[in-house]
Amino acid sequence: MFKSELELLSKYLIEEYVGFDDKKDIITSMNFSNIHDFFPDVTEQLNKLHDPHLRIIDKLNTKKISILCKNHNNRLFVVKSIDPDISIGSEIIKIGEHSIQDIIENEADLLFDPNPERYEWHNVLRKYKTVTIKNGEVKNIFIASNDELYDEEYRIENHDDYIFIRLPDFKNVNALHELIKQNRNLLKRSKKFIIDVRDNRGGSDFAYYPLLEYIFPPGYILNIDYGLTFNYTKKYCDYMISKVDKDLMKMDEGETKEAFKEYRKRMSDNYGKGMIKFSDDIEPIVLDGIAQDIKVIVIANERCGSSGDNFVETVKHSEFVTVIGRATKGMNDYSNCSYLYLNDQFDLLCPYSRYNGLDHGVSMALKGISPDIEIPWTTEELSRDVLLEKAIKMLKE
Repeated sequence: MFKSELELLSKYLIEEYVGFDDKKDIITSMNFSNIHDFFPDVTEQLNKLHDPHLRIIDKLNTKKISILCKNHNNRLFVVKSIDPDISIGSEIIKIGEHSIQDIIENEADLLFDPNPERYEWHNVLRKYKTVTIKNGEVKNIFIASNDELYDEEYRIENHDDYIFIRLPDFKNVNALHELIKQNRNLLKRSKKFIIDVRDNRGGSDFAYYPLLEYIFPPGYILNIDYGLTFNYTKKYCDYMISKVDKDLMKMDEGETKEAFKEYRKRMSDNYGKGMIKFSDDIEPIVLDGIAQDIKVIVIANERCGSSGDNFVETVKHSEFVTVIGRATKGMNDYSNCSYLYLNDQFDLLCPYSRYNGLDHGVSMALKGISPDIEIPWTTEELSRDVLLEKAIKMLKE
């Protein structure tokens, strides 16, 4: 089954995936001979590479997984739900016909992360399709719904004595820039901020750049230790040039548009050249901020990744910022992705840049960006927003 898809997948891993040389031994040992249910079976093999950007994408997604789960002391709880019949706080005692302990012992690859506090349950749920709640009810975890488990709305809210900023992702550069512009006066005069990037699903670093002005002091020099190596294949360059051209059509003139033009030029200049390593001798970035005597609490968790990782790593350099919560996902050893066609339902999301810090033993894989103050998850978070309460308390101190 899936002969043509698996042939394409193997070809992409060798020719397109920027991490092939690093992970060649694992890739050549992966077993695709017993693929029956394409998504979970292939995901199980790809997860052996511990690269969260490299994954199968279901383009049709006609039925969504309706719950998000969190493991605590080998007990599994529902932390988000779009199924009215499965409430937040419900304890799951079985997935399919298997106990939670059985799943933990036998599905290590699908759970992805070896740290129990960071297990990823969605692919396990997709594989087994049903859960048994502690009250004995068996529920199908798929739902046809317009609702989303992850919120998608950027928010800047003026509370009595602080500004609350919610950033669920960095995907819509123009929308976030416009929101920041609309709230420019509010951001300039405010002294206390809470920035919530929990569950941030990434996007483009360009999206959050205008916000840095309000977080960093004037003339702050941000040093960058290592650059990136890109695999400039024709497929990647074609995809990115097309994508950037569409983005440019929507953008107003300004620094961000110029940066996008430069990014496009780099694609054109290196079209089809394969692996190009950019120098680690990178000029520091000067952040000409306006922040003085402010206090910023950033809330992060283990589902904040990709550009979310980068945002947390960047703002930690500001003297005004304290990050609380849990370490981010840690996705950016390999990043800058494109979609590669497998069939009418599935694509491969494939990274094309490699962090040069890997050559020096520097990696964020399976550990992410650590908070300044770690607050482990407990079942208290099922009934109240522990991290937000902590952030508000810190602003008052």
